[in-house]
Amino acid sequence: MQKIPKSADLDLPVIARATPGFSGADLANLVNVAALHAAKTGLKEVGMRSMEYARDRIMMGAERKSAAISERSRRLTAYHEGGHALVALYTDGADPVHKATIVPRGLSLGMVTQLPDEDLVNMSRRQMLARLDVAMGGRVAEELIFGPDDVTTGASSDLRMATSLARAMVTKYGMSERLGQVALDYDDSHSMSSETRAAVEDEVRKLVQGAYERAKTVLTKHERDLHRLAAELLEKETLSGEQIKTMLGVRVVEAAAAAVNAVGKREGSSGGTTAAGAM
Repeated sequence: MQKIPKSADLDLPVIARATPGFSGADLANLVNVAALHAAKTGLKEVGMRSMEYARDRIMMGAERKSAAISERSRRLTAYHEGGHALVALYTDGADPVHKATIVPRGLSLGMVTQLPDEDLVNMSRRQMLARLDVAMGGRVAEELIFGPDDVTTGASSDLRMATSLARAMVTKYGMSERLGQVALDYDDSHSMSSETRAAVEDEVRKLVQGAYERAKTVLTKHERDLHRLAAELLEKETLSGEQIKTMLGVRVVEAAAAAVNAVGKREGSSGGTTAAGAM
């Protein structure tokens, strides 16, 4: 990175948080891709725009500029990603929204990127519940706007992530009141009785269903914001977290304050999110 001319807007801590798990070789590749992007776009220095491009290309694949995406699919994607973003904005414990896009990449039609304010060493139950809520936001938005019979397969990765996280909460982190403070080897069929396995699955369903219900409450309450955000995504295709918050105004701040006041009630519930799903 020292040999690359850097723009004043280059924020290395943000890049570090946006590339968890990257090896030294991965980071070197990131810088090379960013430098190539800067050169191709006529920039003399590497800035955040080129770094964002490089990160997205490496993690999500190249932009599919020639992809024939129908207008209906674009609308579905805009509402799906808007649902993720809004639930993240209005949910206490959720990582801040960094970017929302409906630009197709790899196998994805869009994505919402969240970045924690600081490096995460451990996660609280509240943060995990928030990740579950955000994961369900896309499916809920589709159902709310287009109806239950027109939800798509776009939420499949969200559902897998939510199920995996909920199962980890129950079997690894002792976050189930029913099963208690125990660690269970779910993958070992010999160490767990059929009754315990059924109890685990029941707790997982409760956690995911609880996240679905909370996401539905948020998006029903803020449906007007969902329409505004989807329309803006359809027009601009990519929005930063700051652009989204500016567009929605002070209501996000007010909602966050209200969410903090509701933490006690929320953490006391036994039932039932950072990447939010790429559709």
